[in-house]
Amino acid sequence: MLHVAALRRAAALLTAASLTLLLAACGGGGGGTTGDTATALVSSGLFPESSTLAGQCTVDGQQRWLRSYMHEAYLWANEIQEADTQQHGSLPGYFDALLVRTPDATGRPRDRFSMTMSSAAADVMQNVSDAAAAAAMASSANPVPLVRTVRSGNGRKVGYVLFNEHSRGAQDALITAFTSLRNSAIQDLVLDLRYNAGGFIYVAQTAAAMVAGPAVDGQLFESVRFNDRRSSESATETFLFSTRVQREESTYALGHPLPQLSLPRLYVLTSQLTCSASESIVNSLRGVGVQVILVGDRTCGKPYGFYRKDNCGQAYFPIEFQVYNAAGFGDYQDGFPVQCRVAENPRTSLGSTSEPLLAAALNHIDTGNCPTGTATAFAASVLQQSGGASLLDRPEAPPADSPMYQPGWNGRRLQP
Repeated sequence: MLHVAALRRAAALLTAASLTLLLAACGGGGGGTTGDTATALVSSGLFPESSTLAGQCTVDGQQRWLRSYMHEAYLWANEIQEADTQQHGSLPGYFDALLVRTPDATGRPRDRFSMTMSSAAADVMQNVSDAAAAAAMASSANPVPLVRTVRSGNGRKVGYVLFNEHSRGAQDALITAFTSLRNSAIQDLVLDLRYNAGGFIYVAQTAAAMVAGPAVDGQLFESVRFNDRRSSESATETFLFSTRVQREESTYALGHPLPQLSLPRLYVLTSQLTCSASESIVNSLRGVGVQVILVGDRTCGKPYGFYRKDNCGQAYFPIEFQVYNAAGFGDYQDGFPVQCRVAENPRTSLGSTSEPLLAAALNHIDTGNCPTGTATAFAASVLQQSGGASLLDRPEAPPADSPMYQPGWNGRRLQP
C-alpha cells in the first residue's frame, strides 16, 4: 500500500545525490573536522547577524551561519535545544537536530515540516527558470489539468476544476479556467485539491478571491505571525483579497481583472495530501463567511510556512510563520475534517460524475446530505487503493516522483 512516507523516501534520492555534490563543492566533506564555535556562541548568548557569516563554506562556518539564521528566523527559536556541533558533521543532520520536536496539541511533533536540501534540488522542485532540469519539468507540468462543466442530478450547472499544485504558472492557468466557468454561468464549483500539497501563497490568494467575488475585495485573506524578534513583520505581513492580479506570472499582467464567480459556497475534494496553501483556500474563505464543504478525507494540517534561504549551495526551509484567517483562526494542526468522508476508487476517471468524491459533492449540492455510509474519521491510508490501483495511477494525477511530493514542497512559500 502506497503512503506519503514512501513517496517522500523515493523523492529524497534526488536530494541525497545533490547533497554529495554540495559537500564536495564547499570543501566540507570527508576528512574535515567540525569545530564547536556554534555551541560556544550559544553558551555566550551571542548570535552575530547571519548575513555576516554567509558564504563561509567549511562545515564549521556553515553551522555558525545556520545557528544564527535559526535564531533570527525560526518560528520556535526560543525553544531550540542546543545541539553539539561535534556530533553533527553534516549540515542536514545539524539542521534536523535544531528543530523543535515537542508534541503539539495533536500529539504529533510540532515541527514535522522544516526541510533542507541542495540548492540544485530546490531549484528543480520550485521550477526555477534558470535551472535546465526545472525548465524541462515545467514544459510538461500542468497544475490545472482538467476543467469542465457537469450537471447534478437535479440539473444544476456545476464547474469542476482539478488543481494539482500551487506552482509558478498555476495562477495563469486558474484565471483561464475560472474565466471559462464564469462564461458558462455555473451555479456551483467543485475544486479538486486531493493531490495538491501546496506551494506559493499568492496562487491560493487569487483562487480564493475568484471564488468569493468582489464582495470581499480588500478584506483579509491571511495574516502572518513570525517569532517575537520579528514582531514588526507580524504587524504588517498581511494578504488581502483583491479583484485584480496582485503578482503577475506570464499571461495575465499586474492589475488584470480577475474573473469573479461570487459563490456563497465552495465544494473542495480533499485527501491527506491536501496541505498548506491548499488549506489556506479553505481557511481564508471560511474567515470571510463563504461556506466551504469538504468531501473526501481530512487534510494534512499545516498552518505554517517558510521562505527559502540558501547558503553554500544548500537550501533551507525552516518553519518561519503561522497563518490566520480574518476571524483569527489558524490552529488546524490536525487538519480540516471533512463534511462527507468518502473513500477513493482510483479506477474511476477524475471529472466523471461517477467518481466517488465528485459524485458525493453533486449529491450534497442537490440534497444537502452526504452519501449513505460516509463518516468523518481518518482513512487507514493516505492513498486509497482498490484492487491494487493507486490514487496516482490516473492520467491527470501527478506522478509519484513529482517534485511536489518531495519534503519541502508543501511549504506555503509566500512568493517565488
